Amino acid sequence: MKEIDPTKSMAQLVREYPHLARILWQQGIECAECMASQVDTLQDVARMYKLDMQHLIQQVYAMDRTVGATPPSH
Repeated sequence: MKEIDPTKSMAQLVREYPHLARILWQQGIECAECMASQVDTLQDVARMYKLDMQHLIQQVYAMDRTVGATPPSH
């Protein structure tokens, strides 16, 4: 599985890992819909919302394994 790059914009990460948007949405964070998603990175979002970024990334990986999804390779 390709490693999630926390320095990419949220818009790009949500396209690559759609489960990320669902995980954030369940926590009341609507990054996929926010206009700032074009410039805010996962690091920015984790800092703003006081999230454990590594735990968040592990949740995305776990959800990908559960549903058998694989992120696109670039």
